[in-house]
Amino acid sequence: MKDKFIRFMRSRYGNDQLSSFLTWGGLIFMVLDAFIKTGIFYFLGLLMFIYGYVRIMSKNYDKRAAQNRWFMEHTAGVRNIFKRAKKQKEAGKEYKIFVCSKCQQMIRVPRGKGKIEIRCPKCGNRFVKKS
Repeated sequence: MKDKFIRFMRSRYGNDQLSSFLTWGGLIFMVLDAFIKTGIFYFLGLLMFIYGYVRIMSKNYDKRAAQNRWFMEHTAGVRNIFKRAKKQKEAGKEYKIFVCSKCQQMIRVPRGKGKIEIRCPKCGNRFVKKS
C-alpha cells in the first residue's frame, strides 16, 4: 500500500508552505465555525482546505512553485516577526537579539554589558545599542 501511494505521489507537486497554510487555515476556520455557527467560516474553511489539497495533488510544478514564491514574498514581514520572537525566546535572559538595519541579520549579544558597539558579521555595519 505504501509503495502504491509513493508511486501515485511521484509525479505530483506535493506539500509546500502555501498548501500547509491553506489546509491548516481551512481546518481552523471550520473549527471556529463550530463555535460561532454562521456557516460562512465553515464554507470558507472547506474551500481553503480543498484548494490546499488540489495544490498538493497538482502536476503543474511551475505554476504551483510561482504561487508559493508569491506567497512567501508577501508574507515575509509577518513570518519575520514570528521568527524574531522565537529567537528572542530561545535567547532567554542571557542574550539580547538585535537586527542589522542594512541586511536584516539577527545578531545575538550578551545582556548586561551596557552600551556596546555591535558589528554585523554579514555586512560589516556598525551600530551602538544598549545590551
